[in-house]
Amino acid sequence: MKTAIKTVLLAGAVFGCMLFTDGALGTKAYAYDGDKKASITINGQQLTFTNTVPVLEDGETMYVPLRDFVNKMGWTMSTSNINSNHMKIIVKSADATVEFRTDSATVKVNGKSVKMSDKPWLYKDTTYIPLRFFVDEMGVKFTWDSKYLKTIPSVDRYKKEVSIQSSKQDLSKADAVINTAYSYLGVPYVWGGTTPAGFDCSGFLNYVFGKHNVELPRTAHDIYKNAGTAVKNPQKGDLVFFSSSGSRITHIGIYLGDNQYIHASSGKVKGVTVSSLGSSWSSKTYVGAKRVL
Repeated sequence: MKTAIKTVLLAGAVFGCMLFTDGALGTKAYAYDGDKKASITINGQQLTFTNTVPVLEDGETMYVPLRDFVNKMGWTMSTSNINSNHMKIIVKSADATVEFRTDSATVKVNGKSVKMSDKPWLYKDTTYIPLRFFVDEMGVKFTWDSKYLKTIPSVDRYKKEVSIQSSKQDLSKADAVINTAYSYLGVPYVWGGTTPAGFDCSGFLNYVFGKHNVELPRTAHDIYKNAGTAVKNPQKGDLVFFSSSGSRITHIGIYLGDNQYIHASSGKVKGVTVSSLGSSWSSKTYVGAKRVL
C-alpha cells in the first residue's frame, strides 16, 4: 500500500520546561513539560498531537511520534525488548513489514536493510522517527506549509532549548520552493549528487528549483556567474553564495529568512540542513546573494 498523504502542519503551542532521556535509552531526546498541541491534516482528516508533538531536531531533521503516526495510518505496531535499554519495534502496513531498533539507524523493510538519517529518539513511551523515512520507504507523500512549519519546535539537544519562529506571510513561489527544500532535510551529502539519494550543494538547488520549473546552471560557480540578479539584502527564496577558495564560488544555499539558509552541507552534518549566515564558517566565506524567482 503506497499511501498518499497530504500533510499540512497546523501547530499552535506553548512550550514549557524540557525533560530529557538518559543517554542509555539511545539518541538523547527532549520532551516538553507544558501545554502544547500540533495537528496534521492527513487525507482530509486531522490528527492532533498533544504533549508528544513533531519536532525539528537541530534544524536538520523532522521527526514524528511513531505510535500516533502509525495509528492514524491504520497500520499496526508491536514492541519487544532487546535488552534493558533498547527495544525492537515492528510496524506492519498492508504490503510492508518494517523493523526498527532503538539502538540503530538501520531499518529492515520487508527483510531488506535500509538506513535512516538517524536512529530513533526515545522519551518514556514515545519513539520519534525521521519523517523522511516514511517518504522514502513507505510511499508517504506530503506538502509542507511554511507558515505552519515555522511554528514546530526546533530542538537543540545540547543547549536544551526550544525555538519557535512564526511567519505571517502568504504562500508565494518562494514559500513553495522553501517547502520543497524543507522536505529533503536529512538527505545525505554526496559529491556530484543530484537526486534524493544524495545531493551536493548545487545538485540540491538544481533539484529543488527544477521542481518549480526554474532551471539553473549545474555548478555553484556557474549559477553565481550566469543566473539571476544580485541583491544586497536577501529575501526568502534567494540564493546565497560562499567561497572558501579565493574568487571561485564553492558553496550555495537557499535563503529562508531570519538570517537562516538551507543547503546540502559537506561539513560535519554531511547532509541537507539549516544553518545561520551568522555562523563562523558562513560569515567568513559569504560572498553575496542573487534572485532567480
